[in-house]
Amino acid sequence: MWNKDTKWRQCSMINVDILKNYNPGLVKTLSEDITYLCVVSHDGDIVNDNMMLEPMVEFIGAKRVASTSPELTCAKHPSLLHIECLFDGEPAVVELQASIRVAISKHNIISAMQPDKNFHFAEKSKVALQNWLCGRYRREMLPGAFVDRTAPLWNYMKNEGKKYVEHVMGYWLDYDPREELSDVEVPYIFSLFIVYSIRHHDAQAQAEKLALEIRNHFPAWKEEAKQKNVGNAELNDCRACAEDCFTLFDLQNCIQIDLERMESLTGHQDGQKTEEAQEQRGSVTLL
Repeated sequence: MWNKDTKWRQCSMINVDILKNYNPGLVKTLSEDITYLCVVSHDGDIVNDNMMLEPMVEFIGAKRVASTSPELTCAKHPSLLHIECLFDGEPAVVELQASIRVAISKHNIISAMQPDKNFHFAEKSKVALQNWLCGRYRREMLPGAFVDRTAPLWNYMKNEGKKYVEHVMGYWLDYDPREELSDVEVPYIFSLFIVYSIRHHDAQAQAEKLALEIRNHFPAWKEEAKQKNVGNAELNDCRACAEDCFTLFDLQNCIQIDLERMESLTGHQDGQKTEEAQEQRGSVTLL
């Protein structure tokens, strides 16, 4: 069963109702709104029949939603993703929830448990899933001193960024030094890149507008940090970049900023605790 001819692939979906017949205990651990599980294991891992190396198939929780929320696309949110698909030949949207993680042994995925044939995901949706999964593991914790010195910027972007979710694909940051600074006299030097979609005719103008607003506001934010005696941060560059101009070199040297988590780091502790609890919820292994 576990070879190149298997029907299971990354993005394969299975209805939770089917699992009730085989492991009702597992289903009880899932929240009621989770109606599907989506395969996130790599295709190469799925077809590997060496049970010592790849004994499990990994799934995350999923459900159909009425429409796409722009703020949940393109790996903008760390825990939720909206991707488009066809369901029974009609356009549909699936919401994936990273906090609901299930690993099912290949021995327990019997022939009667087949992927739902109603779902079809285009290649761009599969790439969106892969980028989201990669982004979750590439995100790094920024130095506390850097976050303190730039907190007004992230608070501003969290509020203003909502206006640009349909045009902006994400925010990438390059900063130096990449370490904790205890000396308030030593500055962080950083650049911020606002990557916009080439699929929207006015995305460039919107992204450039946001970049200009940040550059104009930053002197006041810098002074605010100075008054709090938390140290200095110098904005070297803030500019809009088209998605087809943001290079592999840029991706390797920059980190993607997650505004949801930046909000928790800049003082919204309740939000942080809520998200941490959500991340820990629903991690299940079926043996």
